[in-house]
Amino acid sequence: MNDMTQTPVRFGPANSLVGTVTNPAQQVPATAACLMFNMGANHRVGPRRINVKLAHALARRGVCSLRFDLGGVGDSDASDFSSDLHTRAMHDLQAGMDLLENTLGIRQFVIVAMCSGVEHAMSVAETDPRVVAVSLFDGFAFPERRSRWERTVRRAIAAPAHPAFAGKAKRWLQRHFLSSHSTKALPGFFTERKPPEVNAAWFGAAMKRLVERKVAVQLLYSGSLHVADRDRDQLGPFRREPFAKALQYEFMRELDHTFCTAKGQQLFLQSVGDWVTACACGAGTERRTASPTPPVAERPLRSAYVPQ
Repeated sequence: MNDMTQTPVRFGPANSLVGTVTNPAQQVPATAACLMFNMGANHRVGPRRINVKLAHALARRGVCSLRFDLGGVGDSDASDFSSDLHTRAMHDLQAGMDLLENTLGIRQFVIVAMCSGVEHAMSVAETDPRVVAVSLFDGFAFPERRSRWERTVRRAIAAPAHPAFAGKAKRWLQRHFLSSHSTKALPGFFTERKPPEVNAAWFGAAMKRLVERKVAVQLLYSGSLHVADRDRDQLGPFRREPFAKALQYEFMRELDHTFCTAKGQQLFLQSVGDWVTACACGAGTERRTASPTPPVAERPLRSAYVPQ
């Protein structure tokens, strides 16, 4: 990997956060850098090491990146319990931006967020002017009745033939009928469960503010959660909102939620890699809401970045 350098780092309050900076070795980094973090309880490398692969792809295109664990997840310690998880995650993302700003002089950032991390990325992008773009994978979705019905029917037809059907059915019955197998979510862990109408109101207001700030937004949906898409179905009623015209929206039926297939990984890396590169390389000019088409085994550095 002569075309990039990878450096483990410690940063944030009490050096509690752990991550890896991937930097292009043969060229000056792009104006903006990319931040990647956990998808749920997954380690910072992402499911099937998708964050590592994306970091390498971006470095080859001249884009620096930081992938790191939020406090209390993976290798990072939870050093602050004075606020809720969502607020702590926002502070961790800002600490990552501070690190790259102080060590590399990069002052603009693109955040790639997945699943439960989407809300954290959107919140930071609303409030921190350093965020110029966000790529949001399988986050908020509001499929309407037709989409929900079609999803239910297709899943019902396909489920019995799936090799995991028997095990999933057994676990479903245990969760719902055996108290010893209850799997209630821990309060405040990863994401708070909120009523659908609350999520919808927050999402609509947040998207309007992001577009007003001229933050570029990519919404990417996989075929795991949504089996079909017509006319931006996952946005539901929001597809008719003015802000929806400024978003890059992609539905990839061949892509699954945890990147199990090589084809799905290739689709994701191509789409997100192209989009992040375009945003990062154009960050020094006027912002646009519509965007164009193995870790080193050394002791992490403390609050520092030194190319290897």
